Amino acid sequence: MNERTDLKFNLNNNEASDYENLVSQILSRVSELSSAGFEQLVTDLLIRMGYEVFKNAKRRLSTSAIQGIIIEDGPGYKPIYIQTRKLETGSIITTWSMQGFGDAVARKAGRGLLVTNANFSKPAQQYAKEKKIILIDGNILARLMIVHNFCVNIKEVVEIRSIDPNAFKDYDI
Repeated sequence: MNERTDLKFNLNNNEASDYENLVSQILSRVSELSSAGFEQLVTDLLIRMGYEVFKNAKRRLSTSAIQGIIIEDGPGYKPIYIQTRKLETGSIITTWSMQGFGDAVARKAGRGLLVTNANFSKPAQQYAKEKKIILIDGNILARLMIVHNFCVNIKEVVEIRSIDPNAFKDYDI
């Protein structure tokens, strides 16, 4: 899984405003989901992104529970342990609240993926780097949903074509 989470786009002011509005709309709808619904949404998004997701059969409510596993490589040697956290709008995940999951991932000598609709404190972000946990906050989640056309509709596509001046060089005999 790519650890790059700074999804940036070249948009003009109107497009940027529309884009941020769409992100807000997605986050609003996500905030209405139950925890189980949020977990299923994340699972389905990961599948849309091309990952095979194996859900943990045991349902646990603790903050150290590993809810699923995705395999990063084809032969299945690099598992990434998943946890989702659906929280109240405006919530912040702290280092303290991540330690259970971080310890569970460390015991398995693996990497983790923590997905939330909330935000992460700066110390929590540093802790995640040290523990090899990839963090996806609400804004990144919404952007991933847009990039992968998940729970969004495409309203309009405009293609403007122009001639490629170099394309005809091979035909100039």
